[in-house]
Amino acid sequence: MGISPLAVFSDADRDAPHARSIDEAVAIGPSYLHIDRILDAAHKTGSDAIHPGYGFLAENADFAEACDRAGILFIGPAAKTIRMMGMKTGGREVAAVAGVPVIPAYHPSNTKDMAFPVLIKAVAGGGGRGMRIVRDASELETAIESSQREAERAFGDGSLLIERYIQDARHVEFQIFGDQHGNLIHLFERDCSVQRRHQKIIEESPSVALDADLRRRMADAALAIGRAMAYTNAGTVEFLVAPSREFFFIEVNTRIQVEHPVTELVTGLDLVKLQIDVAEGKALPKNPRTIGHAIEARLYAEDPSNGFLPSTGTIHRWRAPSGVRVDTAIRDGVEISIHYDPMIAKIIAYGMDRETARRKLVYALRSTCALGVKTNREYLMQILESDEFREGRAHTAFLPATREMDPADHITAAVAYIEATRKTPFPNYRNNPYRDSSIALRVNGKDLVVPCGARTPACRVHTHVNAGEISLELNGITRTYEIAETGDHLFVHSPEADVAIQRLPRHPRPAAASRHQTANSPMPGQVLRILVQEGQQVKMGDALVVLEAMKMEQTIRTTINGRVQSVLVKAGQVVAPGQMLVEIGAEENQS
Repeated sequence: MGISPLAVFSDADRDAPHARSIDEAVAIGPSYLHIDRILDAAHKTGSDAIHPGYGFLAENADFAEACDRAGILFIGPAAKTIRMMGMKTGGREVAAVAGVPVIPAYHPSNTKDMAFPVLIKAVAGGGGRGMRIVRDASELETAIESSQREAERAFGDGSLLIERYIQDARHVEFQIFGDQHGNLIHLFERDCSVQRRHQKIIEESPSVALDADLRRRMADAALAIGRAMAYTNAGTVEFLVAPSREFFFIEVNTRIQVEHPVTELVTGLDLVKLQIDVAEGKALPKNPRTIGHAIEARLYAEDPSNGFLPSTGTIHRWRAPSGVRVDTAIRDGVEISIHYDPMIAKIIAYGMDRETARRKLVYALRSTCALGVKTNREYLMQILESDEFREGRAHTAFLPATREMDPADHITAAVAYIEATRKTPFPNYRNNPYRDSSIALRVNGKDLVVPCGARTPACRVHTHVNAGEISLELNGITRTYEIAETGDHLFVHSPEADVAIQRLPRHPRPAAASRHQTANSPMPGQVLRILVQEGQQVKMGDALVVLEAMKMEQTIRTTINGRVQSVLVKAGQVVAPGQMLVEIGAEENQS
């Protein structure tokens, strides 16, 4: 477009790829939410427009108004539209005026008329923040308190909305665009039904849940809502489709969406370019069309086998797949911190039909290498290969149980790598014929001892140490494993799985003999609240500490009855995974 781009970066993102690859970059301190610092950066660099991305500022009416006052073009909807849609209650009112059905809602103070299950939502935000499903009245009070805290931290507003929860619904959204000449169009739909923790992980276009009639009616509803607001620029109108094929309005997102690439691939339109064109006063294209099928998978730094808890660390090896679109800011050496959302890449496949796109995406994920943190790569492949997804039956409550993967081959590859690179468990053990040359490892939380050279007669090893690879030939079939090593950790990659393997010391300290429990952090994060004090009696299941990482709240509970001996952390403290938080002495009569 002939536009010279520049960027801002936070303290945590000083070495991020976007800050290094842009024409100019400006530091703005600890947070991207400081409007005045962003405007100062724009003035300092002579910028005449700001694209707010798809983060929280993109839906911040105060930011849009501040840009207007500063004489800087805000690339997005009008501030009054953002403010109108910024609260979910406002969106419901607009939808009702437009004649679009909305989900029945309840007032938080009136539990008598509630038909459970219900869904608690943050009025001021989205992305799953502050959202909880409540299936019984006894759970409501605790869920409301937790949702309010999370919403307050994420959006600065703890207001909540409680709606009827629609079981087994499909989440379908329509991309709309308005220009300054009164034109309003839709760019068809995206199906975002596959979610975890109310956050989308797989999106596709078109939706297999819609026939021509339902697609037309939902598109008309989306445009009716847009007209009621005199909508300009990009927006997304989100709906739930019940098994009965009734559809209900959820909300309007007044920004470009994370999943916009699937729309770009099926329409051939660059939506960000279209946003800039509309902001500059150009007219929208007429009669957009859709051809083929696109599916996007969000690669997250998280552990599906451990409740999808976030994973932090350094990316020691990153290799993006070829033949598909990849949107990412990851490269070798990038740190995944606790400060931001755990999404690290979007991988999008296109085909003339759904099955072609699905197969290409599975193959692309098999080819993706991200060593150094746990990711949901294998779980994404599992979803895409499930019968429910293949047959187009996946809904918002669909998530398959995680599969346990046998890491035996990865362990063999790691041991072969250690041997080939002379990474022995202690120096010069070969000079002492009486010393045990086995290697102690920890894999998936389990400790094991592996003798050096322990391979089956049918297994041969070909090493490519310079390339960080080990090839194993087993029963005449050769497979190559990529390996990244840092400290006492080896990260082993194969198309099927990535495995983190820790080398343990040969003579670990014996465990303390006293009967006690230490409640440890299951993830890196920040201590939000400490719920106990020294000397307090606790029973199994009692809450001890509340942590937050990557915008997700986690409550740590005791697994024994006893008395708190010591609290080892303070509110606001950043903790590492496995760090001790609270020590509890067990009751003498506990078995």
